[in-house]
Amino acid sequence: MSNIKRWALATFILCFLVIIAGGVVRTTQSGMGCPDWPKCFGKWIPPTNASELPADFEKYLRKQDIDHTFNALHTWIEYINRLLGVLLGFFGLVQFAMLFFKRKEFNKPYKLAIAFLVTVILTGLFGAVVVKLNLAHASISVHLLFAIILVQVQLALLLSLNKKLFSIRVDNKVRQLLFIFLILLFCQSVLGTMVRMYVDDVSKTLHYEQRETWLAQSPVAFLIHRSFSWLILVSALFIAWHCRNIQAIKNKIFVLAAIIVLSMITGVVLFYANMPAVAQPIHLLLAALALTQTVAVLLQIKPGSK
Repeated sequence: MSNIKRWALATFILCFLVIIAGGVVRTTQSGMGCPDWPKCFGKWIPPTNASELPADFEKYLRKQDIDHTFNALHTWIEYINRLLGVLLGFFGLVQFAMLFFKRKEFNKPYKLAIAFLVTVILTGLFGAVVVKLNLAHASISVHLLFAIILVQVQLALLLSLNKKLFSIRVDNKVRQLLFIFLILLFCQSVLGTMVRMYVDDVSKTLHYEQRETWLAQSPVAFLIHRSFSWLILVSALFIAWHCRNIQAIKNKIFVLAAIIVLSMITGVVLFYANMPAVAQPIHLLLAALALTQTVAVLLQIKPGSK
């Protein structure tokens, strides 16, 4: 049993590593580092320099709306991102196998393991769509959504294994507040996605240079996203204050509030420090953590609490 729990925890952590890798791919403009899928320049192990490219390498670049040059760094960043996705699939498969032999004893975790494995496969297959569509805005957003769903499914599995799923009784008002907060977080994430789309378009026209100008025009989506962050912060602090005397969840809520504060700080850094590349994946990671922490508390609260 302990081996299953440890494996499930490792799989949960790996989900976030995959999200970080995806963020690094975006911030380094490495999304088309491998212009074909599932291979990379027609190879299972991509080239490390131009001399290793296949004779017909132009056919891979020509079909994409990108600069027809080879960048080994971009290629390997994207390739490592793919390898992490494959590794996550392997972890999901092993997790399924471990729970398969204990499916009668752990029926709910077993079903969640199936759901996780299916979602991993769908996420990987959708990666091919992202490449085929040449990193179209909608495809990138859907791919990220798949990753977020993966985390939540694995979270539910982990809580189920540890007997924490729907185990805490609290005032039903707390559950309602958290549901509203989750909706607000989702809306903020959508706004953030819209800002990312705008930045992608502007940065591309500037050949990914002059980072200080990427948000110089202050698009409406950014202004709303920035203002909405204050509502998110006030809401998080209010929930923390409301739950200050509820021993079972107060620490979890304080952690959530801390994540929101850190997320706002990285947002400020992105705007006032000219969009530093390192801050982008961190901002994405903190957004994913905020959603996950909120869902984690909700999954531990017993439905129909007093």
